[in-house]
Amino acid sequence: MTGTKPAQGRPHTAPLSAEDRALFQQHTQDVHPIPRPQRQPASPTSTLSDQQIRERRRRATGEDAFASPTALRALSDHFQAAQLRLDEGSFLQTGYGPDLLLKLKQGKWPIEASLDLHGATLDQARERLDRFLATCLAHQIKCVCIVHGKGYGSRNGKPVLKDTIRRWLSQLVCVRAYIECHEHHGGSGAVQVLLRINPAPGDPP
Repeated sequence: MTGTKPAQGRPHTAPLSAEDRALFQQHTQDVHPIPRPQRQPASPTSTLSDQQIRERRRRATGEDAFASPTALRALSDHFQAAQLRLDEGSFLQTGYGPDLLLKLKQGKWPIEASLDLHGATLDQARERLDRFLATCLAHQIKCVCIVHGKGYGSRNGKPVLKDTIRRWLSQLVCVRAYIECHEHHGGSGAVQVLLRINPAPGDPP
């Protein structure tokens, strides 16, 4: 038997005859290549800074404010969580039961550190609160008092510093809850904050 053997594992294909080539050309004479589209790369539309993008990524993965208390710089001054009632003077983070607020009001956790922001501007308050929380978390301080004033001297009679600080606290995952302080600690001009120390999945409150 003469002739070359097809390569191992490859199907043998007979060459096209002149008749087959002519038939193929006849049926494809009106066929033209599809032009390549002129695609332009989309320009970024986000106006967020690199810092804000990093903070949002940390928030999406659950690492945000506890891992980096400096996330305060990325917080909204106007955001209000569904469970936050400014007029009620208390806040409870999602995932905790109402007994936590009750225990906080009963004095289960004594105040270990205080920060007086009375009279500060919002920028000053943000920076000082940021440093204060970072220090408390680093030193395992669980319960703190933050004095923001009652806002009687604010423009239009609206307590800007008081409301804004409470909104900030409600956005931080390191804050488990807060209540208005007793009168001897500032009353409605201050909040007693319970911090979340060494968080881990499945940690009890």
